[in-house]
Amino acid sequence: MAREIWFVRHAQSEYNKKKLFTGWHDPELTEHGIHIAHELKEELYGINFDNVYSSPLKRALSTASILVDEQEIIIDDRLKERSYGDWSAKSKEDIKKTIGENSYYAARRGWETSPPNGESLKDVSVRVEPFIEALPKTGNILVVSHGNTIRAISVLFGVNTESNVKSFEIKVGTVFKV
Repeated sequence: MAREIWFVRHAQSEYNKKKLFTGWHDPELTEHGIHIAHELKEELYGINFDNVYSSPLKRALSTASILVDEQEIIIDDRLKERSYGDWSAKSKEDIKKTIGENSYYAARRGWETSPPNGESLKDVSVRVEPFIEALPKTGNILVVSHGNTIRAISVLFGVNTESNVKSFEIKVGTVFKV
C-alpha cells in the first residue's frame, strides 16, 4: 500500500481576517472559517484516513475536528506555525511600512531570515523534519497545520527549494497533497 499525505492549512482565523501575523498566538476560527472547513470536509468525503495529526493551536485543531468528526486526532507541537516573535498580533501592512518591503519579504517569505525573536522557515523545517520522518510509511494520512509549516514541509519533500519557496502560497482551508 502506498502512502498519501494530505497537508491541510487551517481555515480562516480571526487574525487571518484582520491581516495580522499570528504565529504561536491562538485565535479561534471565524464563522467563515468554520464554513470553509465544512466545505473542505465535503471535498475530502470518501477518503478514509488511517492517521490524523494536528497542530495544537485552536485554528488547526478546530479545522481537524470538523474534517474527521470522531476520529482520533494526534496532536503534535512540531506542527505549530512558525513563531513570528515580535511581529505576532501585529498588522502585516504596518510591519511592511515600518521596516521596508525588502526586509519584510526577506523575513516573511525567505528561507533563512526570521522576524525579530521569531523563527525562519529553515528553523521550522528543522523542527518539523523529525515529525515527517516518523510518519507511517503507508496509508492515507491527514495533517492539519499552518501555512508556513506546510511551506517548510514542501521543501523537505522536494516540491519546492529553499530559493523558490518564497513564491509558494497555500491559502487557508486548502490542501497540499504529496
